[in-house]
Parts: sequence; C-alpha cells; structure tokens
Amino acid sequence: MKHLSPVFVSLILAFTCLYTTPAQTAPFQDGETVVFLGDSITHGRQYHSFIYDYYLTRYPDRKIHFVNAGISGDSAGGAMRRLEDDVISKSPTTVVVMLGMNDVGRSNYVADPTEKQLEAQAGSLERYEANMDALLDRISKETEAKFILLTPTPFDQTAEIERENQPGCNDGLAKCAELVRKLATKYDAQVIDLHGPMTSFNLEQQKDDPTYTIVGFDRVHPGIPGNVMMAWLFLKGQDAPATVSHIEFDAEANKFPGTKNASVSNLQITEDSRTFSVEEDALPWPIHAEGSELLTKLPIIEDLNQQIIQIKNLKSGNYTLTIDGETAATHSAEEWAEGINLATIPTTPQSIQATEVAKINEKRRSAETRLRGYACVRWFLGRYIDPDDFEAINEFMKSKEGETGYYLSKVPTYLAEWENRGEVEAMVLKLEKDAQEAAKPVPRIYKLTKSQN
Repeated sequence: MKHLSPVFVSLILAFTCLYTTPAQTAPFQDGETVVFLGDSITHGRQYHSFIYDYYLTRYPDRKIHFVNAGISGDSAGGAMRRLEDDVISKSPTTVVVMLGMNDVGRSNYVADPTEKQLEAQAGSLERYEANMDALLDRISKETEAKFILLTPTPFDQTAEIERENQPGCNDGLAKCAELVRKLATKYDAQVIDLHGPMTSFNLEQQKDDPTYTIVGFDRVHPGIPGNVMMAWLFLKGQDAPATVSHIEFDAEANKFPGTKNASVSNLQITEDSRTFSVEEDALPWPIHAEGSELLTKLPIIEDLNQQIIQIKNLKSGNYTLTIDGETAATHSAEEWAEGINLATIPTTPQSIQATEVAKINEKRRSAETRLRGYACVRWFLGRYIDPDDFEAINEFMKSKEGETGYYLSKVPTYLAEWENRGEVEAMVLKLEKDAQEAAKPVPRIYKLTKSQN
C-alpha cells in the first residue's frame, strides 16, 4: 500500500479544516449523552465505538454515554418515524447525524443515465435536503442538544473490484455533503467532513493499487480501516488533544523539569539506574489491529496518541526502560533525549490495559448492536403492522412465506428475544461501567538501566 507523501497528508488535513465548521469544536464533557443517528454504517459498524475508546482512555474521569441510533437501510425521511424512541427519549446533549447513503438513490446511477434517471437523481437530492431539514428542525425543537453533522462516507465508484458499480453515485454523495454544510449554517451545527478526505485518500491509494478501497468491498460499508479513519477525522474535528502524557527527566540533575497529564514521585538513584513511580491521567488510545495499516499512511499517532517519555543528559550508551518489571524499550541516549512514544509499544502495561478497555467496549458495542437489530425490525414492521402485536406479526410472516430479505430474516430473532430485551439493555449499561472502571490509570514503576554491552 502506498505511503502518502507529507504534501498529500497536508492536503487531506487542509481539506478537513476547510470543510469542518468551528461551531462547538471541543471534546465531549463529563455527563454528556451523545446519540449517533444514522443508517447501517452507524447501526453495525465501529467508528463511534472507536471514538468511545478514545474518550474512555483519554478522559477516564469523565462519564460520557454513547448511544447507537443507527438503523440499517434508513434514510433522513425514515428516521423521522423513530425520533421519539431513538433520540428524543434519550435526552441527548449532542446528536451526531450521518445520513445520505440510502437517500442518494444509488440505483439511478449508471454509466449512461437516461433523462428519467437524471431527474430521479435530482429528486433524491431535493428530498434529502427537505427531510434532513425536517429532521433537524424537530430535534432542535424537542431537545436541547447540539448537532454534529457528518458528511456521508463515500460510495467507492473507482475501485476496480468485482462488486457492481453505480458510476456517479459518489458525486451525488458529494452533493449531499454540500447540503449538509448548508443545513449546518441554519442550525448552528458543527460539520465534520468524512466524504472529502476519505474520497481523496481512496483515489491516492488507487494510483498504485486500483483494487484498494477504504470504503469496503461492497463499495458502501467501511471496514475496520475505514472506521479508524472516520474516528480519526471525527476526533480531529473536535480538536481532541494528542497528548496522553509527557514526562521529561534530566538524568544529570536527577529532576523532572516538565510533566503533562502525569505525576512522578519516589525517585531512587543508583550508579546505573533510575527508578520512579508514574501515575498518568490517561491511557493510550487503543487502535484496532486491523486499522494499523493506516498508521504509516496518516498522522493518526502524531495527532491523537502521544505518550512521550524524554530523558535528557544521559551518558553515551544504550538504556533500557522497564515498566512494572516488564521491558518496554531500549534506545540510545540520543534517542531517549529526543523522546520515545510509549503509545506505539503494544506490550507496555498501559497499552495492555487500554487494549482490555477496548475489548470490554467492543462487547458493549456488540450487545448494543443486538438492540439495534430489534429496533431495525420494529422500524420495518411499523410500515405494515403494530410491532407490539405478535399475533399480527405471525400472520404477516405467514403471508411472506417463501420470500427472503434482510428484514424478514431478522423477525424470528425479534419474536424470540424482544420480551427479554431488558437483559440486553442491562448488559450494555454494565459493560459501559466495566469499561469506565477498567480505564482508570494506576501507578506504574519505571526503571531506567544502562544496558550491558
């Protein structure tokens, strides 16, 4: 995969800044409830969970509640029917909205569109603007929430893959992005642009590998790398801080002239070692292993994951740092003086702790996705019958015997599990608390020793 040039990365960041509005540009605060309203990319994907990983580990003293309000197949118009249950009843402080993939009318984008198809494309965009306007208007009137509007992720119309293509669809989504920015002005909302940077990144990668896609091999749903990029863009849009912690130690003076997000104590000195206790305010952001391919392509570590220890004025030679008795890193005196980013070392106790937090959070996300599966079925059945009338549902399913489809396939699970949904809801809340508890930093013992040659 191609390594992006510094110039191209700068262009991506400039593009992001250009199309990220400054309204409410700040990280979420303690006590917030953040609802992510969207379609299948919110319902079943991980970008919001990766963002939550960041908040759990960077702000372990904050209790922030994330709510998945995605529905597979939904649109701006369809979301209006479920606002009470999925958004308003949650008393959100912030609503993050990403819709458009099912609004743009993908089937009308073909290599040589007819006049009728071109009219349908234009009509879809008109309805998208009107429905998004109505959606935001109702939320603004019935809650006190701020808005963060995400431009829709791209449809990959350029990857040379076997999946059926809809040429021009991504251009339609670019127009949806323009409409999102227009509506943001009306509702004093922050816009975070996903569409522009992800499209640019995709095109740059495809210069060397025409089969590459940041979106996904169905051209619609981003995989893990795409979701990591989405989380990075979101957090950058919030001006989320890069620093996990920064510790500076002067080995000649045996002093700590500067620390940030950490406290240091109990310095013990021997002829060939320095031992001290460190208690940090945060953990490194645990980035999913399948997203690691992006770490050499985009400045994700530089922007969001800086856990620096800088040791100056060491005598010439190599030195090994252990943390809680485990080897963390060995570097020359010159390298320690420059500073070492511990967040890039997966075997430190802090990285291991952060990874455990992410595992708990993934269990939380998975359980919440079960709840979204129930909501998805209710959204589908609500078009035809009362989703609380199981007798009517069974009759409806009999009438559909022999038919297949995503929503119909989910109805039996809904019938079997809906009455016990409270157990899943309780599981989500317990896992949220477990993740918050697991994210609390603990004191660590650092020991720096001169290596034996």
